[in-house]
Amino acid sequence: MCGICGIMHGDREKLADIALVERMNRALEHRGPDDSGVWSKGHAALAMRRLSVIDLFRGRQPMSNQDQSVVLVYNGEIYNFQELRDFLETRGHVFHTLSDTEVVLRAYEEFGDDALHHLNGMFAFALYDARKDRLLLARDRIGIKPLFYTVRENTLAFSSELNSLLQSGLVRGALNPAAVNAYFSFLYIPSPDTIFRDVYKLPPGHKLVFEKGEVSVERYWKLELRPNPRLTVPQAAEAFMDLLCDAVRMQCISDVPLGAFLSGGIDSSSVVAMMHVNSAAPVKTFTIGFDDAHLDELKYARVAAQHFETEHTEAILKPDMVETAPYLIRFFGEPFADSSALPMWLVAQVARREVTVALSGDGGDELFAGYTWLHMTRYVNIYRRIPAILRYAVDTALRVAPQSPLVGKLRRFSHDSFLESDAVFRRRETCFDSTQRASLYGPELAALVASDAVDRFQEHVDSAGGMSVEDRMLHHDFNMYLPDDILAKVDRMTMAHALEARVPMLDNRIVDFAATVPFGMKLRGSISKYIVKRAVGSIMPPDLLKQRKQGFGIPIHRWMREDLRGHFLEIVLGHEARNTVLLNRRAVRAMFDQHIQGNDHYGHHLWALLMFEHWLRYAEQQPGITLSM
Repeated sequence: MCGICGIMHGDREKLADIALVERMNRALEHRGPDDSGVWSKGHAALAMRRLSVIDLFRGRQPMSNQDQSVVLVYNGEIYNFQELRDFLETRGHVFHTLSDTEVVLRAYEEFGDDALHHLNGMFAFALYDARKDRLLLARDRIGIKPLFYTVRENTLAFSSELNSLLQSGLVRGALNPAAVNAYFSFLYIPSPDTIFRDVYKLPPGHKLVFEKGEVSVERYWKLELRPNPRLTVPQAAEAFMDLLCDAVRMQCISDVPLGAFLSGGIDSSSVVAMMHVNSAAPVKTFTIGFDDAHLDELKYARVAAQHFETEHTEAILKPDMVETAPYLIRFFGEPFADSSALPMWLVAQVARREVTVALSGDGGDELFAGYTWLHMTRYVNIYRRIPAILRYAVDTALRVAPQSPLVGKLRRFSHDSFLESDAVFRRRETCFDSTQRASLYGPELAALVASDAVDRFQEHVDSAGGMSVEDRMLHHDFNMYLPDDILAKVDRMTMAHALEARVPMLDNRIVDFAATVPFGMKLRGSISKYIVKRAVGSIMPPDLLKQRKQGFGIPIHRWMREDLRGHFLEIVLGHEARNTVLLNRRAVRAMFDQHIQGNDHYGHHLWALLMFEHWLRYAEQQPGITLSM
């Protein structure tokens, strides 16, 4: 696991600035504290920071072939590298290390860009081909590992993290209004956008080629949902069990200590179960809770840990939120307000004391219909069958009911019944709705948002084509929410502690299999992830199969009313707030007052505003950045 960065000029006569690349590389030190390396030749330079996991002493990067015609910097793990290495050896390739990095290098020599279709794992890499004077950037199919880039004045720069890319001095600081709008809608910024107009995320399953001063971006893989109507429940359960067991086996290959995050939910417990099957020694597991919230949910992690005889670490924490909130921003480099980033950061901190690699259950919800917003969208569709005149009567009564968090939820549910299914789903995944955003934005930002037609949510819905409503929701979550929120959070918060997180549920073979499972086997009645529970039911403690979805949650509503109340007033509504040009101060204050008075739960909204303000303060300190619209 590493952080990578580099620069290449389209003009071969222009020398790459090595000091600049080294500065970018230093900003990635937390991702790879074990080693670093820089390669340069004329107009191109590549660099990396290494977290040594496989072949600790010989897997150094940048790595080149014998005649130095191909040079690679690579971040990630290829889980089928041993199988691929065996094949490449039959083709005459000679290996000098035991690392998966060299397998990627040799696979490119053998297959060219088509090597991407042979890699089962998580990766982002940059490969310079001197014979073609060509730079290839690529990101794994699902977007587990990140890659940012910018192009300016015939020069391309890239990095694993936005903070590192900002050290290049090539980013000017003009804000992307569509990205700001997306942030307040979803609490993250979907790819290929970033908060800056001139910086992009390479989307999952895409490659970028920089050749002769020209940039081309191309998709090399796309999820195709093709439910198999002939698949039976027993067949699907057996196939899933076999695939998960083998995926975990492959992802437990490591030359450093390895463990797992254990929330007590079905996905993380299933991963730990397979680790238990594959390991002769007790599995190291880690969970956290907060001293004023979710303590009852920790019991499920304990149940799983006892059942699978793990070496379990449970930490009950009370973090200093005033200090922690601004610290998290630098790892994302742009506004990010999924509040579960905080517990992920904390559990990674706890785990890193004992292990260097941790397996996670992420991905199961997107593949097998685990999210409540998907379930609630179905419930709305059922409620919609009631005659409209009766639903209008209910809606009218709710409008005059005294304000409370429960009444707010009922009003939103009632309102949803008058929307189309795709609009209901969007509303369920939205934090600030369109009315709230219209009130929140200042005149200049509102005008720019109105004139910008970019809508990544709708693009993903449209790309789903003629899929059913249910499959469109899964398609969207897999292509947008999973890579740009969940996996971004897991990568940044674990790598902040130089901890490698692996996600066996997102093994290529499991993803391909899930695409063939009919929706009715994913959500059956009120049972989410039905086929997963059916598959692991015989080896799982019964209590784990009955409890609701688990995760590392935080008491965000209470914190915003108590622990962070004064901090919010000082930072977001104080005299030195940077947001006043962009946002409507009265709308922010009104929402804050409503939350403090308990009229509704706006904890997530206020957290988004707080993190946006902290990001504005962070950004103004970056080299060459002058924030503007």
